[in-house]
Amino acid sequence: MRIPREFPRTAGGVIAVICWFVLFPPVAFADTYVVNGGHVNASDENAGTESLPLKTIQQAAQLAQPGDTVLVHAGIYRERVAPARGGTKEQPIVYTAAPKERVVIKGSEIWQPHWRKTSLDLPIYSGDLDPRMFYKVRVDPYHTLLRGMPAGSRLVLGQVFVDGVPLREVDNDKDLAARPGTWRVNDDGKQLTLHFSDGKAPALGLVEVTTRDRIFAPYRRGLGYIHVRGFTMEHCANQFPERFWQSDSPQAGALGCRAGHHWLIENNTVRFAKSIGIDCGYEGRFDLEGKQPTPGNTGYHVIRNNRVTDNGCCGIAGMSSLATQIVGNVVERNNWNHHDSPEIGGIKVHNFVDGLIKGNLVRDNDGYGIWLDNGYRDARVCQNLVIGNRGSAVFVELGQGPVQIDNNVLANSRPSFDSQDPRADGLYTHDASGVVFVHNLVFGCQEFGSFHRKKTNRPGAGASNIVLRNNIFIDNRAGQINFPYSGSGSHHNHADHNLFSPGSEYLVNPWGEIPTDELITAVKKSTGASPKLWRSVSPRMSLEAWQKFNSWGFANFEAESATVNISKDLVLELDLGRSAHQWETAPVGRGNRDFFDTPIPEKGALAGPFQRLTEGQNRLPLWPWTQQR
Repeated sequence: MRIPREFPRTAGGVIAVICWFVLFPPVAFADTYVVNGGHVNASDENAGTESLPLKTIQQAAQLAQPGDTVLVHAGIYRERVAPARGGTKEQPIVYTAAPKERVVIKGSEIWQPHWRKTSLDLPIYSGDLDPRMFYKVRVDPYHTLLRGMPAGSRLVLGQVFVDGVPLREVDNDKDLAARPGTWRVNDDGKQLTLHFSDGKAPALGLVEVTTRDRIFAPYRRGLGYIHVRGFTMEHCANQFPERFWQSDSPQAGALGCRAGHHWLIENNTVRFAKSIGIDCGYEGRFDLEGKQPTPGNTGYHVIRNNRVTDNGCCGIAGMSSLATQIVGNVVERNNWNHHDSPEIGGIKVHNFVDGLIKGNLVRDNDGYGIWLDNGYRDARVCQNLVIGNRGSAVFVELGQGPVQIDNNVLANSRPSFDSQDPRADGLYTHDASGVVFVHNLVFGCQEFGSFHRKKTNRPGAGASNIVLRNNIFIDNRAGQINFPYSGSGSHHNHADHNLFSPGSEYLVNPWGEIPTDELITAVKKSTGASPKLWRSVSPRMSLEAWQKFNSWGFANFEAESATVNISKDLVLELDLGRSAHQWETAPVGRGNRDFFDTPIPEKGALAGPFQRLTEGQNRLPLWPWTQQR
């Protein structure tokens, strides 16, 4: 319980307080701390009112108690916001941008060095970094190499922006000269050289360099019940989480929950982090802020309606983020650094127990769209639009499940940066069991619609109890489904009541269960023909031969015709002729509402994620998600 700020801290004020408590029952008071850095009277010595606002958000974060609100007015705030404490279930601490005002928190500083032109013919200029820009930061980002890059890379944690546009970092003078819009740091980290685009001189633009490795994150781990609403957070010099579960490089987002619990993160834009945009898990064993123990109650967050874009490694990441909901976000153009290591893509979660990923637009990431890794019991992935990602749209790795993936649109996956095994599927699983994939539309992927295998001998690895039911697969380049051969590590797999585009191919892979030559012999004996092979490993078959070979699919159907296209503004055109209404589907469990939240009937449901399809051409706007709900 706190004394309201209106009461002066004087003898008369004390009497007023006593009278207040006599007249009114004791209640917990909530303050609103107003921050307005552009106000003529702004000062961190103020009380934080509209007429006498605080100058920095961090000062408000030091003062805020459970139940308080930090209200921030429009402006650019170059600071790290580190809440000093958390709230409670009944009294969270709320950080919010003022309604309809643009509040930007940056991890960068304006850079105005003495510029030296270093090329006669090209707009290439150099300047010295001022060490005073880094006196409050934990590491100097221009002396610290970026991890997770190919051997020999000299890229660093820093970033450079000209008029808000990021320049691409290179690590040698040849590439710098050849590519406008690039920059590099010299070998001692004291000087930057920029190749300006469009012939610009540095005096004509705003040049910003990242200096901070966090933008909004407590110093203390494990804080709970913090709400963060309506901010733009950008320009962060955070490190790639290389083997974060055991290394000194933890999951550390520009906006980070710091192994906390029950955060609400909504309506924010988080972009241009060197690594992760938002982290919502336990980070890893190593603590960047000291030697604090790892909290055991991480998760229970709600992350909704945010834009998480253009981050160097991953959009949203979290390990052991229990019962967390990631809903209605736009997650696009992440893995800007082009890492080919793990921990990349749109949404990457480990041990996502009881979690929900729903209604997100996950688009054009240079990594996997949604990646569930190492535990996903009772998780659900539904009603998402996952399109144009480099790597498979949904990747499930290492676990027993169950996980249900339903009523999603997964499309146009491009090959990953992994040169040894470039994946580009709709759904891809390895070493993963207990996956239920129902009522999805998968089309236009450069590998398979759905590909499953046991890849390693890690404890718990397998490829069993995989169910593909009531889905639509159209024009996936390598084939519609590639199932593992039945054996000790891959059993009870079923594909039933799915609808395929005509003339499709179906494969079986031998990994871990049978030598390839034996598999080919078995297929030839069963089907009476020598099969073609995918990558010299997996036999290709027609639907009839595929079902005959191992009896794992039944009641599947190829449409007489099937055309599909999605426009840049995310309008889907789908024509299945009469097939969608003629084909019987099977009942499913939790997948009881389609992509547009229309109830799915127990009998007479349509295959795929749309229950309002008509015969012939359908034109369906897929985003914004709320438009159709």
